[in-house]
Amino acid sequence: MAGLLSWRRDRSGSLFERIQKQEDGIIRRSSSGSLLASIKKNLNQVLNSHQGGSQSAPMLGVLDLNDATSSSSDFRQSIERIVRACIIDYEPRINWVEVKAGQADEQDPLALNFHILAHVGFDDVNDMIEFNIHLDKHQRYHLS
Repeated sequence: MAGLLSWRRDRSGSLFERIQKQEDGIIRRSSSGSLLASIKKNLNQVLNSHQGGSQSAPMLGVLDLNDATSSSSDFRQSIERIVRACIIDYEPRINWVEVKAGQADEQDPLALNFHILAHVGFDDVNDMIEFNIHLDKHQRYHLS
């Protein structure tokens, strides 16, 4: 409980990054570049988790795409909704997000690309960020 009392909202790293820095004796305020890197790192871990894989948070991660899209007529829109929900639910520093599927790649039709536009509202940071997500044929998400 003492750890909760010393937690300050102005630290921009994820919970696990703050814990690791505290253990290493490094506590400092992050710049906007490291904030974006921290958000992308967290989302990479969250998006590549599978629902049911965490006992303490069974809904953490992305639903298996075979299950999620079996009843959907529009595969891309279904995945957009899944990715958007996962970002909103598991990245608390983002309070609004738009997920848009990119055009299909003729060279690799099983790979999907998404453009993410998000609003970060966290203490003194109030900014829009953009990044891309690539979903490969092995159902792994890669953020850039």
